[in-house]
Amino acid sequence: MRNEPSSGNVGVFLQLFEVNYSKVKNLAYSLLKSELDAEDVAQEVFTKLWEQQSIWIDNKRELDAYILIMTKNIALNISKHQKIRLEYKERFLEESSDLTDRDLLESIYFREILQGIYLKLESIPERRRTVFELSRFYGKSHKEIADKMNISVRTVEQQIYLTLIELRKVLGAFAG
Repeated sequence: MRNEPSSGNVGVFLQLFEVNYSKVKNLAYSLLKSELDAEDVAQEVFTKLWEQQSIWIDNKRELDAYILIMTKNIALNISKHQKIRLEYKERFLEESSDLTDRDLLESIYFREILQGIYLKLESIPERRRTVFELSRFYGKSHKEIADKMNISVRTVEQQIYLTLIELRKVLGAFAG
């Protein structure tokens, strides 16, 4: 739900942005060591602040601490997801490099399929990808995922189902 801007809020928000943007970006950069990721974090922080205007309108005293905590949490979440994706990619590449019985052509084909799956997982929405990773890579039950992410079990099932449909399309492209 997006808040409609009032003329007073826009000015206050712009001032909040100008004062805090470099602090947010620098903190994110110190945590992620990536200029692009730091910019993404800053964008997400200020988007959330705009969407939750009551935070910065009503609580000006604790706002600096809140912004820094939000920045840290978003950056750490990005870092965690990057590590999961890296582990996933390394695991697939390691498994594909152990194919000593198959000829070179089959090995290349298998790597292409794995790369297609990896790229597809990278392109799906973050929340859906997280649900899928928790289920398939970490063996979490639908209930555990639902509790962890504050969503219903049905939503977990639906997210996994939609991801599997996307992955089947990738596999179908290689089969046909």
